[in-house]
Amino acid sequence: METRRILPIRLEEVKALSDEFRIMILEMLEERPMSVMEIAEALREKGIVKTPNAIRYHLAVLKDAGLVELTRVGKVLKYRARDKYYAYTGSPEVEEILDRLANAVKDDVGVAVEKLLTQYRADVKEAAVKLKPCEFCVTKHFVEQVVFEVVKRAVGEVLADRMRSHRAKVKA
Repeated sequence: METRRILPIRLEEVKALSDEFRIMILEMLEERPMSVMEIAEALREKGIVKTPNAIRYHLAVLKDAGLVELTRVGKVLKYRARDKYYAYTGSPEVEEILDRLANAVKDDVGVAVEKLLTQYRADVKEAAVKLKPCEFCVTKHFVEQVVFEVVKRAVGEVLADRMRSHRAKVKA
């Protein structure tokens, strides 16, 4: 049995990514900023015909969830993905590899989490107190959410730094 995974964190992201078409748009916007008409053309090339209004609707859902933003490219407003998101289809074998790798770095991640919960406890607690519960929140484990978000962002920065370093080496 195959599993499809995407890494949404907040409820708004989950809702926005519950539609396969929006995932497709997001994946296109990760490659480059695009206007509504450019998205429509790229979709047509894939055999998918959607009206500009339908595309605008889906972009509004993604924008409201904080997954895309408008940016000016010359005189044109274009949408771009705010972060890198990974959608993938896996297999039990892939899940085993991911579990093994997660276990391999678990202690290192534990050190980072412990640092956040001890040295930066006041900051974590302050952020947790300021978070607003979603309409479906039962547990209100906001400290965990803050720590998870910090680790997620730090990993994103580390990966971005490595990519920049790699590109600089390739250019040299």
